[in-house]
Amino acid sequence: MNQRRVSRKDIQHLLESPFRKLGHVLAKAVFSPKKAEYPFPVLPGSKILFLRHDGLGDMICTIPMFQKIQEHFPYAEIHVMCTNANVSFIECCDFIDKVHIVDKNIQNSPFSFLGVIRNIRKNKYDIIINCLTSKASKNAILTSLLSHPVTLSSSVYFGNQYEVYFSAQSKKAASEESMWDKMLMLANETFGLDIETSTVNPILPSIQQQVQDAKNTIMELGLSEKPFIALNISVGQARNQWNIESYVSLIKFIIQKGKEPLLFAIQKDYYLIDLIQQHIPSIQYYPIGRHILEVGEALTYAAITISPDTGFLHLASVANCPIIGLYCALSEDVKNEWAPFRVQNIRIFSETDKVSDISEQSVIDAFAKLDDMINHS
Repeated sequence: MNQRRVSRKDIQHLLESPFRKLGHVLAKAVFSPKKAEYPFPVLPGSKILFLRHDGLGDMICTIPMFQKIQEHFPYAEIHVMCTNANVSFIECCDFIDKVHIVDKNIQNSPFSFLGVIRNIRKNKYDIIINCLTSKASKNAILTSLLSHPVTLSSSVYFGNQYEVYFSAQSKKAASEESMWDKMLMLANETFGLDIETSTVNPILPSIQQQVQDAKNTIMELGLSEKPFIALNISVGQARNQWNIESYVSLIKFIIQKGKEPLLFAIQKDYYLIDLIQQHIPSIQYYPIGRHILEVGEALTYAAITISPDTGFLHLASVANCPIIGLYCALSEDVKNEWAPFRVQNIRIFSETDKVSDISEQSVIDAFAKLDDMINHS
């Protein structure tokens, strides 16, 4: 009988498990969050800090929550802790009073950023909301380090062992499948609100200049007369990268169907555009380096967006653009967590942990199906 080899990840898990348990014991002695039941009180002048120090897609899913809380508590100060990866999406939001940009690695090693934490902590927050649903122990420690003795802290429910870090945890938010709904339910339970999630739409917080720049660029590319097909080829993780050969086959099919494809990428992936243009010299791409909100406005002109699992899919959601998403193999309980929101979509899941194992034919078939759905809707 063949035995499975023990991987580095297996060893890491075996080592981490006892240390994590020990960490919870030590945290009980070190941290003492102010205990409270939901809903938390919000008084005039209350300062509320939201922790969203991760990626672009995570921020996009959370913005409706920020807006709804500001609408209900206009007399409170709304602060957001973010990263360079997602700050550009909220810098124009008039419902956020202040942003604190931190290194993304702060969630991996909070004790390495004590100076940064100390400076943010000086704001003496009344309420801190941890919006992250991963790296539970490290983000719980970070929340505790940012808190004062009177600070109330809230998070999606991680487990009873995390009571030593948070004033309260939301089981209702944890029960929601979609990240969009998790964040709205976190707001509902934390603040005693009654936001009906089905009535909340994604937000594209653009300024007029970005709207106009997108319109002008689409016209300059000759795409204003008919909707184009947006293809994003940039990803944050190597496992989500689709094959260039597959993109080429898909693009040829799109052109054959009389549609106009348009590539989207970030600067580091310009070479991928070059590789595709070697096969299809006529393929156009949206100018690289434009503001992310301008890119979102450009997607409002697209008929369909096709992209691997990355923040670009959520950008297409806020642009109300139908989506074909390419995903690694995921367990059934998390498949809907990062699904497109409020738009027609088809999701294709790899049978492995690599998007590159998704066949080009399955994406071609999905495109034909979604295009037909749109034409008959």
